[in-house]
Formats: sequence, structure tokens, C-alpha cells
Amino acid sequence: GEVRVGAYLGGSRARLVVSAEATADKVWELSEEVVAIKYLVSPVEAPPYVLGIGLNYLDHINATGSDAPNTPAVFFKGSHSHIGPGEAIVIPAISTLPDYEGELAVVFSKDCKDVSEDEALDCVAGYTVCDDVSARCLQEEKNGTCPGNGGQYSFSKSFDTHAPLGPSLVSTAALGDASGLGLRTAVNGDLRQSSNTSNLIFNIKQIVSFVSSGTTIPKNTVICTGTPDGVGDTMDPPTYLQDGDVVDVTIDRIGTLRNPVSRPADKRGKLGRTRLDFNLDDLLPVAATPASASSSSSAK
Repeated sequence: GEVRVGAYLGGSRARLVVSAEATADKVWELSEEVVAIKYLVSPVEAPPYVLGIGLNYLDHINATGSDAPNTPAVFFKGSHSHIGPGEAIVIPAISTLPDYEGELAVVFSKDCKDVSEDEALDCVAGYTVCDDVSARCLQEEKNGTCPGNGGQYSFSKSFDTHAPLGPSLVSTAALGDASGLGLRTAVNGDLRQSSNTSNLIFNIKQIVSFVSSGTTIPKNTVICTGTPDGVGDTMDPPTYLQDGDVVDVTIDRIGTLRNPVSRPADKRGKLGRTRLDFNLDDLLPVAATPASASSSSSAK
């Protein structure tokens, strides 16, 4: 089917945008055409880069026994790591302690290099939700029970399907610098993370300015901006993702990103790469003012 972009109206319906490119003031112009949504896809098609920021919430730093960084701690995720809402997070055999990380994600509107903090939001098309799925076994040796020697922070986060994105893209015209947004992660309905984007150590302007230092960041690049306390690795006892789990990451005014987990290395897996069905009204905010909507939902 055809991928189309629109503002969510409720009842699994969307009003299509005139163009998938936002206007100069970061608002999507809407057409009169209303369509039924078959299913959602990632609001960012084939991002050239998926970057991550580590240790960007103080409670997460304290829980992991780490030191706060002086500048944003940047890592890369693989180009095939991103998937959309409802798609299965597939855990490879090498990842024996897989974990979730609910995060706010930034999407670039254009190529940017050496931008100041004052100019940073000019580079941002909008915001979505990211689950920075991580293989803890490759980050630490875990008393010899894990493969490798630890320290593999990019590799441990780069497996295929390990960067779910969605369910919508909400522009800076609506969210500004995206501060003050509640962020929650639940696994099988059990609340694990609860924080607010105002708790970011390095805010959106600081992150965008830093990562563009001496480096061209291409249009449609995604930055997952860091996770708060409550990941499975710091629970007592540590609790990791299992076959058939469902992870919900919710950010106020953006929606809920929901993905099932498949561990075929354990037992063929219940899900493989199939898509999870859900009620869109449970996951997507309705566009408040359709005539000037800034929420974009990709759908087939």
C-alpha cells in the first residue's frame, strides 16, 4: 500500500497533508482529504543517521553509578536499527540481557553544521518517541556471563529493530524546545520509567549544537536524547525483555510507541517480524487544530 502522511483525527482517520514537507514556520498544511489508517509506519523513513545521547538524566546516572558527562555523550545506532510502531523488536542470540530505554527523539529538518544553540531549533523538524533498545551483555562483562569484554555501547544498541520510532512527528511550532513533556515507559502494562523532558541534563538546543560541531548532520537524522531511571538493568533484581513482552513508551502530546518483543533465539519466537494490532485512539493524540495541525502520522 501507499504511505501517506496526515494529522490524526481520531477513529483511525487522518486528514492528509498537502506536502510531507512542513512550511517555513514548521506547520504542515492540511488538505480536505480524510482517509482511514490501515497501520502506522515510522514517521521518519530511512534516517541517514540514528544518534543517541547517553547519561542525560541525573537519576539514570546515579542508578548506574556513572559520572555526569561534561558534554553530550554521543553514540551511533545502526542504519537498519529503526522500525515503526507495532513492529517486533527482534533480539539476536548474542543479546542475552536485552533492555528498553524510553526517550524523546529529535528529527532534523535540513542539513546542519556548526549551528549555535540560538540557531538549533531551525534544524529541527519535530519530535517523536524512541525506544533505544540495548544489549546490556555487550556493555559490561556481567561477571563473565556475557560474551565479549564490555564497552560496546554503539554495537550493543545497533542491532536491527533496536530503534523503534513513532507514533507521530510533532513540530517545533507545537512543542518548541520540547521541554516539560512527561515521559513514561511500561512493559506489559507495568510502569517502569516516569520522568519529564525538563530533567534532561543537556537540552535539545545544546544537543543539536554539540553534535553539529565540525560535522554535517543530514536532513532526517534522528537523535534519541537519553533515558531516565527505571531501565530493567537497574531494577532489583535486574529484569530484562522476554519473548512476547510489549513495551509502551509514552511522551505527552506525541503519543505512545508500542512494540512487541521477539526472542527467536530462545524459542523460535512468538512474533517474528509480524506487526502488532492496536487501537490508534489509545496511542495517538488527536490534532488540536486540524487547520494548522503539526502532528504527522505516517500510515499505509
